[in-house]
Amino acid sequence: MHQKLLKSAHYIELGSYQYWPVLVPRGIRLYTYEQIPVFLKDNPYITDGYRAYLPSRLCLKSLFILSNETVNIWSHLLGFFLFFTLGIYDMTSVLPSASASREDFVICSICLFCFQVCMLCSVGYHLFCCHRSEKTSRRWMALDYAGISIGILGCYVSGVFYAFYCNNYWRQVYLITVLAMILAVFFAQIHPSYLTQQWHRLRSVIFCSVSGYGVIPTIHWVWLNGGVGASIVQEFAPRVIAMYLIAAVAFLFYISKVPERYFPGLADRSSHWLQFAAPGQWGLWDAAASTSRGPRWPGTANRGQWELQSAKPADAAGKQTGTGRQGAHPGGPQAKDCRSLF
Repeated sequence: MHQKLLKSAHYIELGSYQYWPVLVPRGIRLYTYEQIPVFLKDNPYITDGYRAYLPSRLCLKSLFILSNETVNIWSHLLGFFLFFTLGIYDMTSVLPSASASREDFVICSICLFCFQVCMLCSVGYHLFCCHRSEKTSRRWMALDYAGISIGILGCYVSGVFYAFYCNNYWRQVYLITVLAMILAVFFAQIHPSYLTQQWHRLRSVIFCSVSGYGVIPTIHWVWLNGGVGASIVQEFAPRVIAMYLIAAVAFLFYISKVPERYFPGLADRSSHWLQFAAPGQWGLWDAAASTSRGPRWPGTANRGQWELQSAKPADAAGKQTGTGRQGAHPGGPQAKDCRSLF
């Protein structure tokens, strides 16, 4: 067994290191930034540990070697298993114990499924970006961007559905708008220049715009529920703010290439993408927790306390007598589903 392992050991050159012995699968070696093909040159401050020129089979084998993508691959892979486990727990324990409706199961499933797709797409890109074919590498990059869009969609679907649970009109408006924006991003990826370095800033602007759009329905939801002093706003608004702050920090790390910009070579075993992936995954986790494991699950037995108080009171004839706002009203119905009032 020892001799078999020695046959797989290769002395490879890693930048400033001279022929460092590393145990790797046969046929795989690591390269410096100067040695990799142009389409892999994204961050000059990561100087060593690049995989390149690999066929699909060796790309898969590289999952178990130490490179500057190892942490990226495994952090997203573990993120996938985290959301998968959370989904099973919610479906088998949290939702049944809360007497959740069929809609609750569907929305929770969509939300967590989108997050899992996002994680798997990133795993695929970080694993196969070193493919010897530039076309194949670009396809995986496109799939990674598509996964990010799907993850954003998962955040919006659950958030908008429950935030405007008692106002079907605005719920449909925001859901259709978000879906249209995500589809527009998908179509933009068809453009031949979309994945080039020249469009790097434009891609960032597009995703920031899609993510930042969520501020509009959030402000609208706060206003409909009586402003920042309302109990439901104080309950959930901090979670939304925390999610946006985490995403903003992750994005700043990504575009500024910090800290490796000031310490070249520091991220040669973790890659700059770790700075973006770790906070980003925490933001998705915060969104999932806010949706599926909050102290009060919207749409279940607690709906009377939170959602129905936001409905307008109805008179004996069943007609609405409230004003245009959806603010909390102490005389709101307590047994009837608030969706029937809109």
